[in-house]
Amino acid sequence: MVYSPKFTITPEINNKIAQIERIRQIVVSSRILPQQEIILRHRAAIDAVHSSTTIEGNPLKRLEVVKVLSGKLVNAPLRAITEVINYKKALDWLIKRQQQEEPITIKDILRIHFLVMADLLPPEKVGHFRPGPIYIVDVKNGQDYLRYTGPKANQVVKLINELLIWLNRQGKKLHPVLAAGIFHYEFVSIHPFTDGNGRVTRLLTLLFLRLNNYGFRDVLIPDTFYLQFRRQYYQALSQEKIYNRQRLADLTPWLDYFTWGFLTVAEELKNNITLVALKKKSEKPIELSSAEIALLDFCKTMGKLDLQTAIDILEIPRRTAQRWLSRLVDKGLLTRKGKGKNIYYVC
Repeated sequence: MVYSPKFTITPEINNKIAQIERIRQIVVSSRILPQQEIILRHRAAIDAVHSSTTIEGNPLKRLEVVKVLSGKLVNAPLRAITEVINYKKALDWLIKRQQQEEPITIKDILRIHFLVMADLLPPEKVGHFRPGPIYIVDVKNGQDYLRYTGPKANQVVKLINELLIWLNRQGKKLHPVLAAGIFHYEFVSIHPFTDGNGRVTRLLTLLFLRLNNYGFRDVLIPDTFYLQFRRQYYQALSQEKIYNRQRLADLTPWLDYFTWGFLTVAEELKNNITLVALKKKSEKPIELSSAEIALLDFCKTMGKLDLQTAIDILEIPRRTAQRWLSRLVDKGLLTRKGKGKNIYYVC
């Protein structure tokens, strides 16, 4: 049976796609210093690792993820540390793979699963499709509730092949963001692996976007939105309780969520890019260190920033934090408010 997703491109979805296109042109055409782009890509990788693993229950906070990937010790379960390291390895592989500009294959899917789940599953299940049935169970008040039943194991390869054929044929006729959303929905619905399905799905979605020139300079990470609106993420994906009905369900609510999330992170990225972009050829660039970008990022997210928070974020002495904040004020990127012990900064 040929895969044929059911969905409607509503005026609301069309409007979001149009806004995404407008932002994409701004991001792609912005002139930024090479070192700034490197910093943005590094931050994006940290965001991807932290968001995608946290969605699946990893307890490490963002700062702990930074430490783990820097080779520092953190007080956390070995499994949590391994999940973070593995996901970063998969992201690094993604960068190499996207240079090939070839359509996604089953070999790619199995490779990503191998990288994500190494040392987390028995060897015979790592990099291999599941050998048996899959059930997703929720626990409420000490009781188990069956939330979803995937297709039979002997159907997995056939279903994945059908999805890839659709993606590389009919999917090419759609806007890449819509095709990515449909792929995301169907792949996670198939649930082809014993474990790691969510992480592999998000990595494959990212790979597809980048292969189709919608990586926004490889710094756009939709996973941050999924983490922020995790309940809606699962609700939008969970149309039915068994695969046969899930496959035939209307994907429009999911695509509405997916395009909303994509637009939201694209807007945030545009603001960050605009912050460091050179406005004119003759303009002297505003050079920002990774520390300054981290402080601005927090301020833009939370709305304000104080000295103690700067100390905690950067793990630096008080005087050093004061110096960084003063530099950002001098550059016109932060505004000092309040007096004495009540001083804070807005951007």
